[in-house]
Amino acid sequence: VVDCSDNFATRFALNQACVQAKKPLISGAALGFQGQVSVFLPRAESPCYRCLYADHEEVVETCSNSGVIAPLLGIIGSVQAIEVLKVLMDIGQTLCGKLLLFDGYRSQWRTVTLPKDPFCPVCSPTAINQRATHE
Repeated sequence: VVDCSDNFATRFALNQACVQAKKPLISGAALGFQGQVSVFLPRAESPCYRCLYADHEEVVETCSNSGVIAPLLGIIGSVQAIEVLKVLMDIGQTLCGKLLLFDGYRSQWRTVTLPKDPFCPVCSPTAINQRATHE
């Protein structure tokens, strides 16, 4: 699943669906001159999107109300496309467990490691077990 949405509610819903269906999620976001890409794979040791952002973190800014520089969307979308191909072909090193950040003001890339949240309400063993018992 390739996520190009611009709000947390949609991103959280896509993440939940991908975790439950055990499908990869390639997430991209852009706002102003800043962009980010990550890959969330259905592996026990991998973080999910929710590990990155908690429910209570709601950002009012979206592309539709705050704007985004048009070329940034092409850059982030292209990186997402590369990640999709790597996942589909099972080649190379994906951005799973990493967040690739692009600063368009400085034309700089930075990669940060994403830890798995052991208490994540979506992908922790406790959350997965609770869903399994309710199904």
